[in-house]
Amino acid sequence: MKQTNTTAELKKHNTRAVKTALLSLGAATKAELSQATGLSVVTCGTILNELTAAGEITEESQRISSGGRPAIAYQYNHEWGKSLCIYAYSDNEEKLLHFRVQDICGNIKQNGTFRERLISSEVIISNTRKILKKETDIKIIVIGVQGCVNNGIIEFSDIEELRGTNLAERIEHALKIPTVVENDMNTIALGYSKSNSNEKNVALLFFPKRNTPAGGFIVDGKILRGTSNLAGELSYYPFNFNKSSQTAAFSDIEYAMPIVNQLVTAAVVFLDPAQIVLTGGLASEMNEQTIVQHLRRHLDRLQLPRIIIKPNTESEYFAGLYNLAVEHLLEL
Repeated sequence: MKQTNTTAELKKHNTRAVKTALLSLGAATKAELSQATGLSVVTCGTILNELTAAGEITEESQRISSGGRPAIAYQYNHEWGKSLCIYAYSDNEEKLLHFRVQDICGNIKQNGTFRERLISSEVIISNTRKILKKETDIKIIVIGVQGCVNNGIIEFSDIEELRGTNLAERIEHALKIPTVVENDMNTIALGYSKSNSNEKNVALLFFPKRNTPAGGFIVDGKILRGTSNLAGELSYYPFNFNKSSQTAAFSDIEYAMPIVNQLVTAAVVFLDPAQIVLTGGLASEMNEQTIVQHLRRHLDRLQLPRIIIKPNTESEYFAGLYNLAVEHLLEL
């Protein structure tokens, strides 16, 4: 039995390697995939035949290989697996569900926004049904939420209706489609990493105006979640004022800036990231050079992280959701 399991695991690992390489290359021959994955041409050929039979990939027209012989190139079937990416956003004025349908190659098929009075699991399911009426073959739903997601449960969130719920479980039960729910900051940090040459060490610090701060961290190319997914919940940082005062503290840039510098310094000391991205409503009032000068005064180091101020991170949010979706699709 152990031998069988090992064989199955090896096959799964090899299949994922071929899929990942093919998705990265766009189109490739057996020989090119062999070179990219380190697998033999025979092994790649066997996997490609299985994926072609399943309709997951297609054969391109023949082209001349490096050996001078005609060779068949393979590419992903764009229509094989689509993902539905949604992120829920709530503040005092707006409650929105932004969505995007993409094929496995990242091509956008549909996008839009639902404006709601409240955002509950029932509201998300109802709007998802509307999207599914127009889009077939959705194989994965990925949702980003404001809050801590621990073992599927949204422990706390800016979206009151979602607190304490297992949103993924409810959606899967209602729609029979695998669903992933992830913290918004983790998702944006991942999207930023993937959109910037796969930068492996990124600290994302979020400073909304008149609200509590948050963060997301990519360490060695992976989302840092911690033991109970509390990593990045900056509202629990031991400021010299209580948590209920944070909305006031982050309502004015002059008052908030020393706190921002404190958190930036802490991120450097604890994580030593290559880049620190500052986002949120207050970010538009910040200055990169001022932050760098603060770091130089407090850290006697020549090498400091690159500071990037990026108030709007919607494209990174969707990039992160899409990459989480692809991780699932590559496992099918």
